[in-house]
Amino acid sequence: MVRIERFRSTWGVEPGENLEAWKPLFVEWKKLGYGKSTVSRLATPKDFPPVLRVTSSRTSPIRSPAIIPSIDLHRVFSAWHRYRGPRPRNLTPDVHLEGYREELRRAQVLDPVKINAQSGADFWSWEQAAYFFERTLPIDKELGFEGRVCHETHRNRGLFSPYVTDYVLQRVPELRITGDFSHWIVGCERLLDIGEEDQELLDRVIPHVYHIHTRISTTQSTQCPEPLNPVFAAERAFFEKLWIRIVKSRAEKDPNSVITFVPEYGLFPYHPFGSVRTSADVADSEGPRLQKLFEDSLGE
Repeated sequence: MVRIERFRSTWGVEPGENLEAWKPLFVEWKKLGYGKSTVSRLATPKDFPPVLRVTSSRTSPIRSPAIIPSIDLHRVFSAWHRYRGPRPRNLTPDVHLEGYREELRRAQVLDPVKINAQSGADFWSWEQAAYFFERTLPIDKELGFEGRVCHETHRNRGLFSPYVTDYVLQRVPELRITGDFSHWIVGCERLLDIGEEDQELLDRVIPHVYHIHTRISTTQSTQCPEPLNPVFAAERAFFEKLWIRIVKSRAEKDPNSVITFVPEYGLFPYHPFGSVRTSADVADSEGPRLQKLFEDSLGE
């Protein structure tokens, strides 16, 4: 039986000393129906033990896995971690591969169900991108993450555009990706369900999506502040149709699959300045709405 799992991102929330800022949020998110959390703010191995204590300890009720979401998805960067400071020079594919290997090695202690990788670079040639992504696969296998890494379609990274992604996937068909198509829509300045060639490209990409970031963007903005507002009807229709196609594609290929998604809405400047609702409000309302939408689609 197909299972839909909703993760909550810690994006925009610094953990604080010994995760003091995260602990109450984990409890709150569990009450909101999140069974899992995405860790994206741990830079060094010294940060990992507190996470394991909070999410795995059975000795304290407040730390029980029944109350605290487990950390089942970890974000890694192949280089230029969290975009801090200016972009370093000479970030070749081989340099990124070295960084990627080190990030996965650090993630071994968490043993997450999935890893979301912001990997590669947008200034590479398409051939360099294919070279890099092809060589990530043996690293995954070597470090025990085979089939667990999904490379995100993210601006500034190797899969920043639909076209390089299509090129890479045709040459590295085993590659699994995180579909965050909000980046493509704002980058291409159009919804990708109108032109025939765009539709055909999505047909080729969908089978490779194993994790979804369910953020609605517009053609001019990274993030929709009110997804249910009629002014965003065209965008919502496009994204929901695309996500449902991904869910059904995964279910058809594996009737026992676990389909994972994150209603990933970030703070300003992602979230428009002056919005009535906070980005957290949007994420926490979109999560259950989309989970029901996806579950209902499997019964159609």
